[in-house]
Amino acid sequence: MRWRFAPILSILLATLFPRPGNLAPVSSDADAPDRLQSAVREATCAEASPAIFSGKLKGTSLNKVLTDTSAARSVFYVSPDGKDDWSGRLPKANPQRTDGPFASIERARDAARAKGGQNTIAMGNGDYYLAEPVVFDARDAGLVIAARCNEAPVLHGGPLVRKWAIQADGRWTASLKLPPGREVGDLFVGGARQTQARFPNAPRDGDPRKGWLFAAKCPQDDDIWHGNTRFCFHSGDLPISKNAAGLVANIVGGFHPGSQWGSDTLPVVSIDNANSAINTKGTAYFFTAEGSRYFLTGAAALLDAPGEWWYDGAKEQLVYIPSDGLPTSATAVAGILPTFFRLDGARGMVISGLRFRDGDPQGSGKFATDTRGFGAIRLEHADGVRLLGNAIDNVGVGIHVSESKDVVIAGNVIGDVAGNGIYLGTNYGTFLKSHGAKILSNHIHDIGRVYFETAGIWFQAADNVRIAHNLIENVAQFGIAGGSLWGPQDAVHDAVIEHNVIRNANQHTADGGAIKMMGEQADPLNSSIRYNLVTGTGQLMNRADGTFWPPGYENTSEWPSPISWAIYTDGKASGVRIEGNTLSGNITAIGINGGWSNLVTGNVISAGSGAAFRVDDGTGWGWRPPWAGPNRIEDNIVSVDNSNGLAAYVYAPDHKPGSVRFARNRYSGNLNDKSFRINPEIMPSGEFGSLSDLQKAGADIGSIVSHTE
Repeated sequence: MRWRFAPILSILLATLFPRPGNLAPVSSDADAPDRLQSAVREATCAEASPAIFSGKLKGTSLNKVLTDTSAARSVFYVSPDGKDDWSGRLPKANPQRTDGPFASIERARDAARAKGGQNTIAMGNGDYYLAEPVVFDARDAGLVIAARCNEAPVLHGGPLVRKWAIQADGRWTASLKLPPGREVGDLFVGGARQTQARFPNAPRDGDPRKGWLFAAKCPQDDDIWHGNTRFCFHSGDLPISKNAAGLVANIVGGFHPGSQWGSDTLPVVSIDNANSAINTKGTAYFFTAEGSRYFLTGAAALLDAPGEWWYDGAKEQLVYIPSDGLPTSATAVAGILPTFFRLDGARGMVISGLRFRDGDPQGSGKFATDTRGFGAIRLEHADGVRLLGNAIDNVGVGIHVSESKDVVIAGNVIGDVAGNGIYLGTNYGTFLKSHGAKILSNHIHDIGRVYFETAGIWFQAADNVRIAHNLIENVAQFGIAGGSLWGPQDAVHDAVIEHNVIRNANQHTADGGAIKMMGEQADPLNSSIRYNLVTGTGQLMNRADGTFWPPGYENTSEWPSPISWAIYTDGKASGVRIEGNTLSGNITAIGINGGWSNLVTGNVISAGSGAAFRVDDGTGWGWRPPWAGPNRIEDNIVSVDNSNGLAAYVYAPDHKPGSVRFARNRYSGNLNDKSFRINPEIMPSGEFGSLSDLQKAGADIGSIVSHTE
């Protein structure tokens, strides 16, 4: 039913307020993520026949995208009950237990390399605990790694924790020797992620407004740009006064001091009690300031609540405070790997039906990470790879694709991720492209639990990308974010974002939205955002005193204050067509920031707490290329349901009012004589006016207000 909601709402509102144009077509039920994941797993499991492959995918969007891989392939089997000195050619051990499957993926990979030709690694049911990433390269081109039919292989990103000892104070301890260069990033007990020792303690009810300290104004230093390596604390806030060994600040900040665009994990260098300052390692593009909210992790002194853990590197010992009633026999896994599979030059590989879980939550912070690195599955220069029907959870980044063309990512479930769900793009410095990707029918949820400036799907440096039929829910900032951040070197052209459902985006930042397109390349993107359903896009922003703006808040006369869009363009993004989307229960519905020649048409907007449309020229200040045309907002159905009746806010003192043209929109709801705010003032009524005032100024043609009972 959820996939029919968008067109049904469109049809209902169109019946009330008829208009020209096409409604969002009904999305195929066969492409809904839950159905397609099941179909693709059955179609691509290790023993599936060509007939099963074609039958299961018939009628789906993958029918013409995927090709059968089962013919004329040698099969090597892997099982937790196997042995690496067996042949790997039997799915189960023979009665004499002299032959059977391999025990490790590495051994099966090496056997496939030695044999040559086209090979499949068939993964059997059970748990596999990885000590290091499994690396594939050009020798593995065309290799298929798939679950055996009706079996569920689970790959864990670290070792089992065994032989807990109960101490006198009720804490559990266990010896844990780590491979060189590895750290314990997370602990999982009974399949549930536990909490690294922290202060303040994590709120039991999960309220994102709780469990924070708030940075003070630094008394001895007025240079706000020192906020990349220093922030100050209020007297009495810190439980630790001197020893900063292992301490990490999990803190909200952004590219400008005081912004709340993202978060990072910054190692603490020292605590300066004389100046009430915490000195950290940092970067030149992440800054904090007075009011930045934070908590501390990484020190033994912070271990004080059930469900918390701490790793003592000197003693090679894990310390854990169990929840009441938990037996020491409960399965525990130490997450030490941010990457499980690394494909470097391994073109044409297929990975299907596997589950990846319990990793190290690294990968999308700005400190000590490359671009947006790591990834439970990471591709580098691996063209034509297919990632199908996998489940990825409790990791740093779900899937990371760099400089790899024609990749298909379809039917996967990715959730409870520290950073990005899927990243598609390039490596900073080389800037090779990832053209032709298709990201289809994935269910992506609970994204950005550590690093807020992230997305369910983030893409850059890629032309001809199609992102369709995905269900994305509960993300810290963006549902889908794409486009150029740096200029032509990571440009995006001819992207299509369609038939996606995005619920509850931007749950943890002061500035974000469900779908965003950037355009620092400064040329037309020739891209479309169409037929998507977006609901529940929010914001989270605190004041310096630790209080928060209320949910759904928007005030176009106040700055700084939270800002949030269902769909928006930013950073000179131009030539984007935003068409046929259903946007309900968000703050601002659609925004255009800094670009030209964008078209907003045929969208259905309702139940927003902010303006339906916001246009701002700030990110394109002083920029008007010779091809620039006005941004056009035409043939939309808009129900104005916010308390102040604001339908559109245009702030274009540099681009001038002619940079935005309204036409043939149908408005209803709480409109009044201040429903349109235009700067510079062109309406006879001044900065605020009615639809009639906007039309008298020549900025709107043919729009109407429909009054309904």
